[in-house]
Formats: sequence, C-alpha cells, structure tokens
Amino acid sequence: MKKYSHAWLAFMAIKRLEVIANTTDATVVKGVSDDVRKQAKSLWKWFRDYRDFVIQGAWYPDEVFKDMSTSHIVKYKPESEGQYSSFRGMPTTHAISALMKKKSALYQKPYSITKGNCADRCESIAHSIVDNFKMLQKEERGCPIATTNNHIALRFFILSHYIADCHMPFHCDDRPFSDEKGMHGTIEKKWEDQIKKSYKIDVDNNRFYYDPEGYPLPLNVTPLLQEVEQEIATRPYTHGWGTGNSSTWDYMSGVSQYSYLFSYFLVPETFSNTQTWTDFTQQTEWGKNFDAYNKMIFCDAIDSIARIWLHVWIKYRTWLQG
Repeated sequence: MKKYSHAWLAFMAIKRLEVIANTTDATVVKGVSDDVRKQAKSLWKWFRDYRDFVIQGAWYPDEVFKDMSTSHIVKYKPESEGQYSSFRGMPTTHAISALMKKKSALYQKPYSITKGNCADRCESIAHSIVDNFKMLQKEERGCPIATTNNHIALRFFILSHYIADCHMPFHCDDRPFSDEKGMHGTIEKKWEDQIKKSYKIDVDNNRFYYDPEGYPLPLNVTPLLQEVEQEIATRPYTHGWGTGNSSTWDYMSGVSQYSYLFSYFLVPETFSNTQTWTDFTQQTEWGKNFDAYNKMIFCDAIDSIARIWLHVWIKYRTWLQG
C-alpha cells in the first residue's frame, strides 16, 4: 500500500476504537467485556493527544526502513505435497477468512512458505511498544534514555503499516505480482488515488487536515470509502485472537494464510502480471468486483490494526496496574 492509504487506515483504526468504546449498538460489542471497552476508550483518548507529528510512522517502513522484501510479506505457494496444510482459526468477524473457508479451492491443501517474516515483525514491534511504555514509567522525566509518548504513538503507526500490508493479497502470494509496474502497483495506486480524492491532505507537512473530531477531513469521499467508514461503525467486534491463537504472531500468521488463499481466489493462476488493466477487469474475480473486495481488505485491515493495538495497550495497562 502507498503513503496516505497506510495513514488513513491507521486513523480509521483509531475511529474503530472509538466505536468499540462508545457505541450504544449492542450488536457491535456483543460479548465484549466492559473492561475491554473501558481500555479501548482510554487508548482512543490517548491517541487524541498523540496523533500529530507521528503520522509519518505509517510510511516509515517503506521510506526509511526499506525492508519490503522481507518484513512486509509472507509468500505462500501451493504444492502437491507441501510442508504445511493447516490453517489457523480466526475471529468470526474476519471477513476474508470466513469467505475463504467456503470458497477457496486451496483451503486445507498443502503449501510452502518461500520467504517473508511479516508476522515476526508485527510481534516484535508489539513487544517493543509495551517495553517502551514500561521505560516511560520507570525513568524520570527528562532522563536521556527515556522514550516519549510521541515516539510510542509513532511506533503504533509503524505497526499499523505491517499489519495492513499483510492484508494485501499479493503480499502473501509467491507469484510475480510485486512489480511496481504490474497489477500490484496498479491496484495500490488506485487505492491511493481514492484516498487523495476523498480527504484533504496537507502536502507541505505530510499529513491530513483534520475534521473537528480529529480524523482526516473529508472532501468528496468515494462510495468505496464511504462504505468502509459505515462498516467500521457497525461491524461486530471480537476481541479474541481466534481459536488456537494467543498472540500477535499467531493472529498475523493466520492473516497471511487467508490473504494467500484470497489472492488465488481473486486472480487465477492463468493470469499473467504482464497483462493489462482491461484484462484484469475482464478475467479476474477481483477486477470484476473490484470495490466489493477492496472493502473487505480495508475493513479487515482496520479491524486487525485496532485489535492488535488494543491487545498491546491492555498488556501494558495490566503491567502498570500491578
């Protein structure tokens, strides 16, 4: 994904936290404890104080770290006798995994993992955020080794980048779609164009302008992004990681597995990366129903960012309370 797409997803995750904390729609938070909602509210309020000057964290992984060939991906390849064949449980609200369990011809079939460590990267950043919060509490104000809330907020935005990338199907597909001039780059440019059209961007300062609630200021929001905003306000939230999972690593490993299945469902093996956009719209499931599947990708990514952020926050707050 590109620069402002990543930043927008992070802001929508903050908005998702606000929904979890404050909604009066019981169907959205059915089964979510009062304590989790209380923690979501405290994290949402914390972000309201530390959203400025940290937005660049959403694109640091691309522009500064430049670890795209390893930590933004987990590449899967179907095999007749692969090393793996099991797939992780996921929260029932994760739309892509629910669809793939029903529709994917590769579900529970053998596969290999050829490269990538996105789940590892997400787990390590999640731990580092908790560790930095602990350092902030233990060291005296002004101590040269102490971190700051702004730095920690930056790291939350950095984490959101890797989480979001794992939801882009081509990041989990071993086929050669990663060429910037091919379908991968074309799709992500179309996403970025929608963000730039829909929200007012302060280009000189590399940030969004904000509405009165502190979210990206809308201009002419496209139908796709309108639908995404509507869904994150009404979609049921499940705080758990999914059956059998107990960590960010487990959860993100599951995300990558279903992104791989989704990629093969959306784009058949017969489709070549050298084909045109017109071919894509006529010959692939994704191209024929472009915004419908984009909505699933965006909403799942936003929900995953919010879920992982909230787990990280609760882990720190539990430590803080002794």
